[in-house]
Amino acid sequence: MAAEPLTLRQALLESRTRLASCSDSPAVDAEWLWSHALRRSRSWLLAHPEWPLTPAERSRGESLICRRQDGHSVAHLCGECEFLDFSVRLTSQVLAPRPETELLVEQALHGLPRQAHILEWGTGSGVLALALARARPDCQILALDHSRAAVKLAQSNALRLRLKNIRFMQGDWRRPWPGGTFDLILGNPPYVALHDPHLQSPGVRREPCSALVAPAQGTQAIRVLATQARRRTHRRTRLLLEHSADQGDICRKIVQRAGWGQAKTLVDLANLPRTCLTLH
Repeated sequence: MAAEPLTLRQALLESRTRLASCSDSPAVDAEWLWSHALRRSRSWLLAHPEWPLTPAERSRGESLICRRQDGHSVAHLCGECEFLDFSVRLTSQVLAPRPETELLVEQALHGLPRQAHILEWGTGSGVLALALARARPDCQILALDHSRAAVKLAQSNALRLRLKNIRFMQGDWRRPWPGGTFDLILGNPPYVALHDPHLQSPGVRREPCSALVAPAQGTQAIRVLATQARRRTHRRTRLLLEHSADQGDICRKIVQRAGWGQAKTLVDLANLPRTCLTLH
């Protein structure tokens, strides 16, 4: 007698249990991965708990669960990620956007002048530039990344969202940047030290190392970025940088030594020091 097929409810329950050791949100992760495996929305999953999984559906879903247990992010496994009120495509060559990065968008928009010129360094999938372009279509944005693959991905995301006020370019943060002066320069540079134990955590170890790790205990990219950005400023230019939760003091000192004057540290959604903002 043939065994009863596994139902969606059973698959979700089993997956939540398996993901509990590698995820802070195992139930949500399970729903996203099974939604991707079945090519259905999450709302459809919740409305059809007794759906009998075919062998092919079960195989696809369990493969995704195994890869999530092995450290791959849900966003990379699904090839897509939501950020604020829109979604972007992702590849394994760029970081998956974190919720705390939304703070950069919020602070960037605060006090931004009309028709501002903005420079973003290290755009990755383009989420920061895309969010600013959507919120402020009057602004012109130049977004750089050292990775050609990242630039192509960001361009494709901008095309999907029909945004025309962004220009993406490949560039090296250690060399002179294109363009004139900017009203706002922002970035989420690599800031993790090479031997930081967090690099082996389940949510990080499969991320692209070049987008995470920087020499000099994670501060070299911040130092170079602060110095290079100073050459593209006018009197009221602001600099906005994301950093790790333990780099607030050193980041302020770095930007002040680079000639930016006063700076303050802002906390993220978890009330952790996360962003350095220069003051006029």
